[in-house]
Amino acid sequence: MLSAEPLVGSVSRVECVASFIKGGRANISLYRHLSPLSVNAIMRILPFDSRVNVQPGMCCLLTPLRVGVEKPRTSFVRGDLALLASGGLICVFVQEVKSDRLLNPLGKVDDGLELFEGIELGGTVHLSLSKPPPTGQT
Repeated sequence: MLSAEPLVGSVSRVECVASFIKGGRANISLYRHLSPLSVNAIMRILPFDSRVNVQPGMCCLLTPLRVGVEKPRTSFVRGDLALLASGGLICVFVQEVKSDRLLNPLGKVDDGLELFEGIELGGTVHLSLSKPPPTGQT
């Protein structure tokens, strides 16, 4: 018998949580349709802990990722997420930025962006899936 509840979620959207060592959690959505190879590479290394590098207008999570440039952009707005492929950095934009480097768009910070704004250089963030991926429908 099928449930009367509608199926929620998206094949493209991957919900993640960034937990901060000093307290607080930010909800993040990664979208496969923006950069499918990059998002899938991130999913393979989740969960992970990362040091933070703070730059003007953004903070960057250090990762071991090595992927190529895919669907690159240079303009990002507050709350956007992107991957700097050459350095394996996941960039969280805390203000509008026009980069001189090409970045792979990844998604958005749904809530908790103020936690990224307040983090200090060298701080630690734990990134994980917010819920386990579906294994199939019954």
